[in-house]
Amino acid sequence: MQVNRELGWVTPSSSAELRLTTPRLTLRPVEPRDAEPTARLVTPDVAANLSTWASPMTAAEASERIVRARTLFEAGAGVDLAIVSRDRETLLGWIGFARDGDSARLGYWLGTEFRGRGLMKEAVIAACPAAAAFLDVERVHALVLKGNAPSIALLAAAGFELIGEELVHLEVANESRACLRFEWRAAEERNARA
Repeated sequence: MQVNRELGWVTPSSSAELRLTTPRLTLRPVEPRDAEPTARLVTPDVAANLSTWASPMTAAEASERIVRARTLFEAGAGVDLAIVSRDRETLLGWIGFARDGDSARLGYWLGTEFRGRGLMKEAVIAACPAAAAFLDVERVHALVLKGNAPSIALLAAAGFELIGEELVHLEVANESRACLRFEWRAAEERNARA
C-alpha cells in the first residue's frame, strides 16, 4: 500500500483500503448497501448523459453493477467509488475509472439534486491521482456529449485538456453521438504540485 498524505489518498492493495476524503466528500468503493440509493438516484435525467446506465434502474440491477465493479477492482482493472457526503454519509453519485489500454477511462454521475455545487469537481480532482496510481496509468480520459456544458466546464476546471472529438455509441440509447474527448495527465499533475 502506498500513502500520499499530501494528496489525501492511499494506493490500495484491496478495496477495503481505498478511501479518499475531501472537505465535503468521502470517496469509497461501492458496496452492496449502495444498491437501493443508486437505483433511486439514476433518474432519466441522470441516465441521459451516460452511455451504459439505464433508467429506471432496479436495486437488483444496481447490485449487479456493484458486483461487477468490485470484481474489476480486485483484478486491478477498474476503480468505482461511491461519492458520499461526509456529514450525513448520504450517497450522492459514483465516479469510476476503467483501464483502457495504456490509459484509464473516467465516468461519473451525481443525483440531480446534488448538481451545481462543485461536488463532482472536488471528487474528480481527488480521485484522478489515486486511480491513475492504482491502475498504473499516466493518462485518464473522459468522453462528454458535445452539448453537456456542465461536464465540459467541470473537466476543464479539473485540469483536463480537450484533445478531440469522436463519435461514440451510446449502448443504452443504441445510437451514436458526437462526444468531446478530454485527457488528464498524471505527470502534469505532479509537476503542478512540485
